[in-house]
Amino acid sequence: MKIVRHYDLNKFRKLMEPLLMENEAENNLLLGLMRNPPPSNTIMLSIQEGTTVVYGIMRTPPHLWILPSIPHLESRHIEKLSQFFIENDIEVPGAIGEKSAVELFLRAWHGITKTNFRLHMRQGVYKLRSIKTSSSERGRLIQAKHEDTGWLVEWFQQYYKQIGETSQIEKAEETTVSLVGDEKVYFYRVDGENVSMVSRARSTPNGDTINGVFTPDNHKRKGYATEAVTLLTEKLLREGSDFCALYTDLSNETSNSIYTKIGYEKVGESLVYHFLDEKTLS
Repeated sequence: MKIVRHYDLNKFRKLMEPLLMENEAENNLLLGLMRNPPPSNTIMLSIQEGTTVVYGIMRTPPHLWILPSIPHLESRHIEKLSQFFIENDIEVPGAIGEKSAVELFLRAWHGITKTNFRLHMRQGVYKLRSIKTSSSERGRLIQAKHEDTGWLVEWFQQYYKQIGETSQIEKAEETTVSLVGDEKVYFYRVDGENVSMVSRARSTPNGDTINGVFTPDNHKRKGYATEAVTLLTEKLLREGSDFCALYTDLSNETSNSIYTKIGYEKVGESLVYHFLDEKTLS
């Protein structure tokens, strides 16, 4: 067994995609990232048994390591990976990914380094192929334009605060400008007032992922977010996606039940962990 570092995204994608596509919706983060040119500091690693690739991970610093959902992952694979990190002085600030893979990594990394870790979020990964409940269409879903950027920055700041991603608040303007420019942000307007927003996050070969669902406090508990998500889901399916996927905070039972009513079904769990007092080992 060996760990191979890759510097060519196309070659890495060709190796990894057959494995990732077995659980396409669960692996939307890694599949989506691999469809775009990566930052120059991206780290791509595969675990190989002979000439067969059995697992792979990727990191785009400063973000966490992404551990995908791949069948037949074994603890020895993760232990080998952990040793590789140490031997090659590679930074490990934390991990995000499929529940069992992340848990294997936490045990292996703590066993070697004694580094402690903190759970940031436990997420459900949901997938939908067809709508169960159509939107009531009280309002209109509108694609955000450049002139909407100003007020949307404030909404994204509130959104990041709400989901606990405080490090992203200072980047909210940059993020908003980029997402609006890429035509990924939508807002829901009812009776002339903007009441909720939702975004198209990334695409995989057969699907699209939805995120950035946010409703200001004065419009909460009125069903606006549900209607916005339903409308965007309908739009993406109508435009050719075989399925849509989204993440939910599993501690929020209300949002999970809402998405289920629309037609989303839970297909997996994703954990986000940050390592504490992280230090690069040599």
